[in-house]
Amino acid sequence: MLRAALHAFGYAVAHVLFLGADTPTTVARRLRLAYRLVGVDVVETPRVDDVERTVFLCPYRNLGAAWFGEKWLCHDVLDRVDDGYVTYLRRHRDIDYQRPRGCADLAYCDESAYCYSEVSERR
Repeated sequence: MLRAALHAFGYAVAHVLFLGADTPTTVARRLRLAYRLVGVDVVETPRVDDVERTVFLCPYRNLGAAWFGEKWLCHDVLDRVDDGYVTYLRRHRDIDYQRPRGCADLAYCDESAYCYSEVSERR
């Protein structure tokens, strides 16, 4: 039930956060603003082909780890809010938002404390 509520919250916030944002570039800028508002340190913002990528350090990575397991808040709770953003952007903007995930699969970003997200047009 908490996950569904967090998804609904993210979907509702997306209506305001992405108001007037119709391109991957503007959506990525708004996402970066949202990340910063919740205390996320954005490290790098490269554009790779037609994909806007945001690399960041999640300050909440180990919060709640003793009770809920490693990465609980950053990668379980916040991901449900991001899922609301994903749903909104696909339905209303035809934009693909790949929510945050670990940097292990990026060649230049092997630092385990970092995550990245990507925004592009849907194909």
